[in-house]
Amino acid sequence: MAEERKRNELEAAVLAFRDAEPEERTAMNAALTEKEAGILDGLAQEAAEAAVRDEDPERVRFGLAALALEGGWPDWRDTTVLLTLLHVSARKIGLDADGVFYEEARALAYEPVKERTYFSTPGAEIIRSYAGRPDRLKELDVMAYEEYTGPHGFAYREVDGA
Repeated sequence: MAEERKRNELEAAVLAFRDAEPEERTAMNAALTEKEAGILDGLAQEAAEAAVRDEDPERVRFGLAALALEGGWPDWRDTTVLLTLLHVSARKIGLDADGVFYEEARALAYEPVKERTYFSTPGAEIIRSYAGRPDRLKELDVMAYEEYTGPHGFAYREVDGA
């Protein structure tokens, strides 16, 4: 029950983050706990999957906002995997994925607090940086993920033994 309440609070926080001023976004990112960052990661994956199931571009944007709030913390490599899922989903539903990523990175920009800038592209900047990667590095197999049909329909999962 407490987990569901926290999840609902974070969904609301993602929506508020999208409408916030850059200074407010900085404060929201700084206040995140590691557990909350993990929940945001889960929300981003769910958004990537729901975008394909529902053919809904707004789910991609929501997932990007969740990752902008998370900002690559505590581990930018986990964020990169989730950006791949969102990128693949955007392409599957006919979006210009790089264009959407650049647009959202601009719209969600903020300056992370110093403690969260342990790598070169923290905050929403990680989304812009991802869009600039070579196309081959934006594929599921590079991240050891695959598509499958789960209990709720289209989903992504890690490839065993990869």
